[in-house]
Amino acid sequence: MDFAIPISRFDPKNIRLEKSRMNTFQRSIPFAYEDNNIMFNNVIVVLHSLKVIDIDIEKKQLFLEESTSSTLLSRLEQFQTNISNELEKNSKKWVEESKLPSVVKNPLQQWIKGKHVTLYLSADPSSLVFFSDKGRITFSSNTLQPGDTVRAIVKIHGLSLQMSEADIWTGKSRIQHHILQLYKCSS
Repeated sequence: MDFAIPISRFDPKNIRLEKSRMNTFQRSIPFAYEDNNIMFNNVIVVLHSLKVIDIDIEKKQLFLEESTSSTLLSRLEQFQTNISNELEKNSKKWVEESKLPSVVKNPLQQWIKGKHVTLYLSADPSSLVFFSDKGRITFSSNTLQPGDTVRAIVKIHGLSLQMSEADIWTGKSRIQHHILQLYKCSS
């Protein structure tokens, strides 16, 4: 059984980076969460209510915004900053015997920017576990629109370093995540 951490209790300092793994065209560094003597091998975060700014079904992205009075996304932004710093310090170790690009600028794709977060939808957004006050519904641009408010449960897998066919790090990486469940809040 996996446990989720409410964003209000999420502490970026509790994220632990595990041993890097090699896959075709990517290296990944999984995340774990350690709070006192409790260790979670999966990092699952329950976000607070966020306003839908845009939905790009083609790119499979959901753009959300925090209300002006809330600052809870700053916890994820600090986590993102911590990972970016770790990437700068450890990229040579993580790519091991692979080659590094000659120049690396902005190696981490940002998914949190201030009061905005970009979440990636699954390969088939209609298969997303999506609920409203009427129960489970099918996710589409008709059932969720800009201006709606949602809560998301997001699994944060780890850091993905994108590799070329020649096993050279492209200098690009991102925090891998996916939406486990999405709840449309009542109007």
